[in-house]
Amino acid sequence: MSVGVMVGLKVEDIANSIRKLKKADKEMLLLLLSGESLEIAKRARDIKTKKVKPLTREETFRDVL
Repeated sequence: MSVGVMVGLKVEDIANSIRKLKKADKEMLLLLLSGESLEIAKRARDIKTKKVKPLTREETFRDVL
């Protein structure tokens, strides 16, 4: 059995709430909406537990700059 709930939200209210978020919270929202949050969370855990070494700035932008 399922229950349906309808919530009325204005796009402007959502946009204002997002604008008020701190930068880190906006980045987290982007990750959650992009569907890549699980992969990135796993990578963060691997770095914290030293299973992998984080890339340096030079390694990250090697072929870009």
